[in-house]
Amino acid sequence: MRLVSLVFGVVALSVTPASSADLYMKYKLFAVGLPIGSGVVNVDINDNGYSIEASGGTSAFGKLVSDGKGSVKVHGGVNGGGLAPKSYALEVKSDDENGTVSMKMRKGKIDKVAVNPPQDRMNQRIKVTPEHLKNVLDPLTAAVFPAPKGLSPESCNRTLELYDGKERYNVHLSYKSRRKAKTSDGRFNGDVLVCRARYEPIAGHRPKRKTIQELAKNKSMEIWLAPVGDKPYLVPLRASMNAPFGPLVVQAEKYKLKG
Repeated sequence: MRLVSLVFGVVALSVTPASSADLYMKYKLFAVGLPIGSGVVNVDINDNGYSIEASGGTSAFGKLVSDGKGSVKVHGGVNGGGLAPKSYALEVKSDDENGTVSMKMRKGKIDKVAVNPPQDRMNQRIKVTPEHLKNVLDPLTAAVFPAPKGLSPESCNRTLELYDGKERYNVHLSYKSRRKAKTSDGRFNGDVLVCRARYEPIAGHRPKRKTIQELAKNKSMEIWLAPVGDKPYLVPLRASMNAPFGPLVVQAEKYKLKG
């Protein structure tokens, strides 16, 4: 499941479309060309704040991805075009994992975290310190990229400092190219930025775990970023990586702007 979540934090999820959402996107998740999940993300952003909601699941794929479903939502404020999360809530139910994570945030700092059930093997994990919980975003907020310069290479070149309630990690992005792309429904057809992505574990993880080591060494990850209408934000249209079992791809099929 970590491989799925890293390719694109929440796009392996689906939710009933909200008619009032500024942006509604439906995704499909593929492993070695086979569909193993689908998802929808609803995004609302205005001068007063933002909210993002998702829920859904994946289907079994050998021993690598299990049957599962979940829901996740976040809301917060908008500060100078940047997103400032205030609350985050995740619930996951799968064959190998059940639980909830909730966080309260303020000015980029994690004020409160509740994880149920608690993480195991804490003596094997790198300790998360208070310093790790400053100037961070949750994975769902991080899926919406403030981009005042639009499809400029500068919009790719950034580091996302993330905390999911259990683990602290960075995703380093860098510009690769600009290309044409479209969704299956034809509602998006235009230019996107192609960004390289690299995972860096910081804390909360087990450093000897093979999956962590493989992800940290993986140089194949890419994210395609598409505009949100005329708003100064970009969202992933596609994300991909070469996993040990083969290609893993998340691809947007539907893209619907409000109005």
